[in-house]
Amino acid sequence: LKTPSNPSYIEDFSLIINFCKKNKVLAVSIDAPLSFSFKDKKGFRISDKALKELLPKNAKSWVVSYHTLMAVPIRALLLSEALSPFCGTIIETHPRASFYFCLPKNKKELAFVYKKKLSEDEKNFLIEWLKEKFNLSIDFKLKLTEGILDAIMCALACYFYHRMPEKLIFLPGEETLKGFGPFVIISF
Repeated sequence: LKTPSNPSYIEDFSLIINFCKKNKVLAVSIDAPLSFSFKDKKGFRISDKALKELLPKNAKSWVVSYHTLMAVPIRALLLSEALSPFCGTIIETHPRASFYFCLPKNKKELAFVYKKKLSEDEKNFLIEWLKEKFNLSIDFKLKLTEGILDAIMCALACYFYHRMPEKLIFLPGEETLKGFGPFVIISF
């Protein structure tokens, strides 16, 4: 990536696709809706509604329909389709919800503010927490941003999907769903 500290902004997916072609990528987790349901007029899937029920009242706005997101789900679906011949597992996750469910009770407020601005103390806490909670040996030379934190949680969702699925919440799907999945959240 040209801007590794801002991985959420990618104009050209060929970098990701070529990486997956050249390397043995077992799993990809995408922070965007990867499936669509036509049952709800507002565009909410059963999984979206289930996640809203799990979150506290003041976090329900984190879950938005694919109608609200407009181009994001389409780009995610196109990327998923392009990656599917080269990657065995493509899952959907919600990094912010995973943060919320994994952070200690006295630090859950960080899930509400990390996308805005974090103090140096909060950044240092998150770095140490990530290392300890998930047994990571990451040398944070990159600037710690919301994009980096989301990417780490997406990577962890893939890891847990294959190694410790009991650490995941599998949100319910629909039989008539179109797209990729499942939709999972880390929780322990």
